[in-house]
Amino acid sequence: MSGGEPLLQPDFAFVLLEACKGKGIHTAIDTCGFVAWEALDRIRELVDLFMYDLKLMDEARHRKFTGASNELIVSNLQELSRRGHSIVLRVPVVPEVNDDDESIRQIGAFAASLPHVDGIDLLPYHHMGVNKYGGLDRAYRLPDTRPPSHNRMVEIAHTLGTFGLTVRTGGQASLSYP
Repeated sequence: MSGGEPLLQPDFAFVLLEACKGKGIHTAIDTCGFVAWEALDRIRELVDLFMYDLKLMDEARHRKFTGASNELIVSNLQELSRRGHSIVLRVPVVPEVNDDDESIRQIGAFAASLPHVDGIDLLPYHHMGVNKYGGLDRAYRLPDTRPPSHNRMVEIAHTLGTFGLTVRTGGQASLSYP
């Protein structure tokens, strides 16, 4: 399940996940975790894989770029990990937002501190959603932002790998570091 945020419709998510599990279908949910713990707690036993978005660790920068605190996102992720769920962190890499060395090190240190994370997927920024903003009569806030270079993505993967994390970049082959 993905969205938007599928857990903003927790009753529907529960019914769909329950039906899938009843038919033996592997379940996965793509979430940013910005929901009440009760929504996650209700569905978590029905989910085989959490694909959990993580954008920034710095509270002020997270609020600046997303318009919301990351406190709930972080605490929900910590609780899911503590309970042993299968989690892949998904980090959208956006130049001049979270691609600086300090932001990457903060994400790496946090991910390495979690008791259970199956890896990190680095997702390079792209322009695929730009036209949707026009259709919604909304201004696109990053019109001049360009996707990160392949070399920068490899550098970021290497930095995260130094924390002992398995890192994949943009659907490419897995880059593993000790």
